[in-house]
Amino acid sequence: MELTFLGTSSGAPTMQRNVTGLVLRRGATWDLFDCGEATQHQILRTSLSISKLRRVFISHLHGDHCFGLFGLLGSRSMDGCTEPLTVFGPKGLKPMVETVLELSDTHLNFPLEIRELSEHGERLVEDSSRLGGETIDALPLSHRVTSFGWHIVEADRPGVLDAAAARAAGVPEGPLFGALQRGEAVEVDGGWKVQPKDVLGPTRRGRRLVIGGDNNAPSALFERTGGADLAVHEATFTESVLAKMPNDRGHSTAARVAHAATTHGVRSLVLTHFSARYGAKGSSGQSIDEVRDEARQHFAGPLHLAEDFDRVVVATDGSMVTS
Repeated sequence: MELTFLGTSSGAPTMQRNVTGLVLRRGATWDLFDCGEATQHQILRTSLSISKLRRVFISHLHGDHCFGLFGLLGSRSMDGCTEPLTVFGPKGLKPMVETVLELSDTHLNFPLEIRELSEHGERLVEDSSRLGGETIDALPLSHRVTSFGWHIVEADRPGVLDAAAARAAGVPEGPLFGALQRGEAVEVDGGWKVQPKDVLGPTRRGRRLVIGGDNNAPSALFERTGGADLAVHEATFTESVLAKMPNDRGHSTAARVAHAATTHGVRSLVLTHFSARYGAKGSSGQSIDEVRDEARQHFAGPLHLAEDFDRVVVATDGSMVTS
């Protein structure tokens, strides 16, 4: 699982940060979570191929999370892509997209499915295949408008093959080793069948990832998802800034998210969607260091504050690797 951050600012872009867009890549295809204005420009600065985009997940209909979708759809069509695309999002997304495409005389060369979600959340993807399978659930969040988070759970994988045990059972090295690793029984000389359980280690738990949209109740989200290997969540403000505001406007502070992650067993935490008031690391005035310092007071695990074009890999053992 590889995440690429295309935008990490809240509300409006800054000189250093675009508005929200996040890529999840597994294999040849990729999914996009939110599509703020100029997301397609950000994509051009990566190695991503727009023709390999298979799904878009829009958390809510505030412009910094969806205004880039219309241009992206048009560019994907002009690029000659004919592969289907599914877009998930809250009620109102379908007429919004259809109206913009109609009034702008934009014609798509690929089948487009827009799925509006129940405000209570629902399961969007359920692939039960043993290798590469996953479930994706849309979970309702607490914001000023209907907003969703996404819980992605990879299917459990077979344990590691004990090559010595396989050879001792009469299995020759080669394709039969691969079959056993995939969880398939194999037949050896003499007609004996070797079962995967005889030569594989313990089943390895699939990776669990949480991607939050705008949300001022991270504890409620993490309580539902349990101990995620990695959670990506907005941290728009710090507590000191929030104390001077009349309300949180449906957003979280770094402290709120970090405390919730610790309470509910999140293994690694990535913060994003920062207010423009926080300048670059080490800058004069308020800097992103304040967000990091506040989060670190409440979360002792691996912590990363995302910047545009950062890459975060969730390794097969569930650990986080950043670059």
